[in-house]
Amino acid sequence: MGSATTTSSPIAATDATLYAAPRRRFPIVRINIFRLLVYALLTAGAFVFVLPFLWMVSTSLQKQGDIVRGRALPSQQLLSVTAVEERDLQRTLQDYLDAGEIPPYLQDVRDQVESSKLKRGMTLDEYTRTQRYGFAVLHLKLDLPLLNKIWKLDKLYVLQGGLAHYVEAWDESNFSRYFFNSVKIATLTIIAQTVTSILAAYAFARIRFPGNNLLFSIFLATIFIPTMVVLIPNRNTVKSLDGFFTESFPQMQDDWGITDARKAIAEPIHDALEAMGLDEFLGLGKLFEVHGPFSWAWMDSWPALVFPFLASTFSIFLLRQFFMQIPTELWDSARIDGAGHFRFLFQIVVPISRAAIVTVVIFTFIGTWNALDWPLLVTFTDRWRPISYGLFAFTTEAGSHLNLLMAGSVITLVPVLLIYFLAQKQFTEGIATTGLKG
Repeated sequence: MGSATTTSSPIAATDATLYAAPRRRFPIVRINIFRLLVYALLTAGAFVFVLPFLWMVSTSLQKQGDIVRGRALPSQQLLSVTAVEERDLQRTLQDYLDAGEIPPYLQDVRDQVESSKLKRGMTLDEYTRTQRYGFAVLHLKLDLPLLNKIWKLDKLYVLQGGLAHYVEAWDESNFSRYFFNSVKIATLTIIAQTVTSILAAYAFARIRFPGNNLLFSIFLATIFIPTMVVLIPNRNTVKSLDGFFTESFPQMQDDWGITDARKAIAEPIHDALEAMGLDEFLGLGKLFEVHGPFSWAWMDSWPALVFPFLASTFSIFLLRQFFMQIPTELWDSARIDGAGHFRFLFQIVVPISRAAIVTVVIFTFIGTWNALDWPLLVTFTDRWRPISYGLFAFTTEAGSHLNLLMAGSVITLVPVLLIYFLAQKQFTEGIATTGLKG
């Protein structure tokens, strides 16, 4: 008799493998002390960097008394909105007290109003505009004839709370005028400087001409000249140009005897500008004056704030380094297709260099938005002074009202942060890749 041999079934072995309980593997946690230390330092640095901005926002929402006491957070409500009529704003506070109809937003200061004869004689509009208790009058009005036929917006509101300080700051010391002046100046400077920087950078990077490198080296050396050194020479240059366009050039027109020809040119242009409502835009109406010679004022106007900054050494250098990275094969292919330098620049180079161009735009905007010393030299009235002067005016005229000063600072900061966050990706890419080969 042979011995019995026991063999295992392959199917059974497979089933045992499938239904066997999986062995749990716990991940091994490795703690890198150096990395934790780096993260802790970066977090602390970020907090230190953000802390002044948090203090600025918190101060802008506080009452003057809370600021003096050193509170970290505002004690008053953020915002209370009450719709009013024009006749309500023109009533005196004494009328409200006599009728027992004092508005709810004045209940907290009722004792102060009753104890002061001067305040009782104020109208509600005067009181909310002059007393620093977190009040503001907001007038929403839409003045567009075509749209007003469908929907007319003309509402008055009394605001109370921390956010009312922003409306107060907007109305204080022509701050709204300064804000829009800065928007106009920055827009003109960005457009002009970007165009000139692109053209000059392309010429230095892609066009070979005698003395290219020498000329660029001399041009680049100007970046080391301090700004304060050239302020007075630039002002004298702008002053000379202003004298030419406002005195010499009008006299030359009279000497040439072109009065009729000048009037024939200026009259249709002036009528077209007036019909479009642009006769006050950038002083175009005065430039194309019908009853006098052509005159173009530079001092205390936008040309003095824009023309000295039509070119920037840093912007040209940054774009040149980026343009030099573009492969030569693209230019060869464009030449085969019959393209010249201008077509190659605007159809190929500019789209490829979007990140660097956005970087130039951001730096130009920040430099123009923060300028103060040059506008003080070339402007004499509030007509074209920028927002930086508006903050300076807060310091001199309303310096004791720190909440309004901080509210104005937040308003000034918002456009810079908005442009940066919208163009953050292109800005980072432009800085990281400029000047790299590969």
